[in-house]
Amino acid sequence: MQMLPRKMSIQSSSRSQRNGFTLIEMAITLAIISILTAWGMWASQDLIPRWRTRAAAQEFSARVQKCRMLAIRSGVECRVMLVDYDTSLDDLEVANVGEYQLSLGNKYSNSDVWDLLPPDSYQDGSDDDQSEGTFDISPSGNDPKRRVSIADWGDGTLGGPGTGNNNAVVFGARGYVVNPSSDFSGEGNITVTFVNKLARSRGLNEDFIVYISRSGMIRLDTTQNEQYDDLYAGTGTSSTMP
Repeated sequence: MQMLPRKMSIQSSSRSQRNGFTLIEMAITLAIISILTAWGMWASQDLIPRWRTRAAAQEFSARVQKCRMLAIRSGVECRVMLVDYDTSLDDLEVANVGEYQLSLGNKYSNSDVWDLLPPDSYQDGSDDDQSEGTFDISPSGNDPKRRVSIADWGDGTLGGPGTGNNNAVVFGARGYVVNPSSDFSGEGNITVTFVNKLARSRGLNEDFIVYISRSGMIRLDTTQNEQYDDLYAGTGTSSTMP
């Protein structure tokens, strides 16, 4: 039998060793992966509540805009009724709270009958379908947003127009907000604030605020003054919708 030269055997063995991973290299690689995974989990604990808070505020803005456009198209009033808010915004032991409703009125102004969306009472005189009218972001609600709450919007001071519209924002058939002037701030807005409860529990303020002007303009802003703009996809935190 022909024997391989000793020099060739040593080179072959050395090449085999170089083609594999040593235990030390594998341990270092696993350690790096573990560190990166732990960092990602830590970072996501802060980012996810911010994303949820922004998403809740964006969805509310879009639904308010939908109500406004529905009033314009139908020629009757549409209202956004603020139903429930969180009184313990910095306490994670208390579940998050926030609920609102969208309804279409029965008149051009001073509506006295309201139909929770979708509008179906005009067909048979009964509001049978209310599947698109109520949005509850609490854990047991139909639109849950973990650790995201709606702050007190001025319950008791937001009177709304006419009777039966306490805590409501009402759009007239021309798309303007018909609430009395006393419902608006000095800057001419009605504000609804969506709160990141995790941040509040740490003494931070990472809220997203929806501003509704008398003209029907809707603006979404953040208390962080654009600090987190680069963390979110889509429109900026100070976007304005017509």
